Amino acid sequence: MKGSLRLDILTKTFDDLPVGVGIFEIPDLEDIESIRYVFMNKVLLYEMRKEREEVFGKRIVEVAPEAYQHEGGLYVINTYFKVAAEGGSINLGLVEYSNHMVAGTYECSVHHIQDNYVYVMLRNVTELEQAKNDLERKNKDLSNFAHMVSHDLKDPLNTISSLIELIKMQFEDKLGAEGNQLISFIYDSAKRMRNLINDILEFSSIGQHKEMTQLDCNELVDIVQQDLKTKIKDNNASIEVGDLPEINGYRTEMRLLFQNLVSNAIKFNRPGESPKIKISAREEDGWTFTVEDNGIGIAEENQEKIFSIFQRLHDRSEYEGTGIGLAHCKKIIDLHKGEIWVNSEPGKGSTFSFTIPK
Repeated sequence: MKGSLRLDILTKTFDDLPVGVGIFEIPDLEDIESIRYVFMNKVLLYEMRKEREEVFGKRIVEVAPEAYQHEGGLYVINTYFKVAAEGGSINLGLVEYSNHMVAGTYECSVHHIQDNYVYVMLRNVTELEQAKNDLERKNKDLSNFAHMVSHDLKDPLNTISSLIELIKMQFEDKLGAEGNQLISFIYDSAKRMRNLINDILEFSSIGQHKEMTQLDCNELVDIVQQDLKTKIKDNNASIEVGDLPEINGYRTEMRLLFQNLVSNAIKFNRPGESPKIKISAREEDGWTFTVEDNGIGIAEENQEKIFSIFQRLHDRSEYEGTGIGLAHCKKIIDLHKGEIWVNSEPGKGSTFSFTIPK
């Protein structure tokens, strides 16, 4: 009939989908072995390494008896029965499937069609999971390497610093003005190197061996203000804190995030003006936090690069630091599956925003 959707067109559409789609009939909700295949598209048939005639109309127990022989398979089959009886949909997340020809990891969800019928959607993520595991392993190896090298650098650096202090104590009168100035340059360089090593160690440890907990962000910001009490007082800074939410996050990392943003807001203030900082949050799909300041601002062309490690926009003679603080912030937000960005204009302050999913 003109304008109607023929069954062959519908079947071909499902058959050619890039994800696996299968339809099951459960004629007897009391008999776990009664479930049978009605339709499997090309993707599912390939994953099973089966032909149509081996599957269509047959019971799972006849075609894939291995599904009944391990806990994961029984869990999936029982989910088919649950959805068939109660309706709705259930997302099973990642499941494992294997037979004598294939083994893999799949994203799986089960959906109600009508009484005694359900359909399943399946996507093979074996390679993605393997790539994810490989990336996690490489990141861990890189983190361990950075930790090891940083620790190994500390010992000779401490020796250099100690020798510099000893030379200054014993020979200060004999070195003269130029010699003492050179010693001061060496000492300051060693101090910057120590700070850099400590920052690298801190950066490499973000998210290592930690668990998410429920966090009161108002409490975290209070702790940050106590930690920065001297810096706040010396710079005559004022901090206005709104009603911040409780979130699910990593405590140490979130405290470090707020500390870095507040410290930067104090550090990069406009000459002759006291830093004014406002911290707030609003609820959207998740939580969006903002840290607003009245500082020197950031040019548009630099607003992305500042979140990269060791990126400095100013000479050390103007502003101290290793250029790693905002990279810390980016890594912490990535750890929480959020985003971070800045809106700013030179001479008119900056507003750093970041999101934390619920």
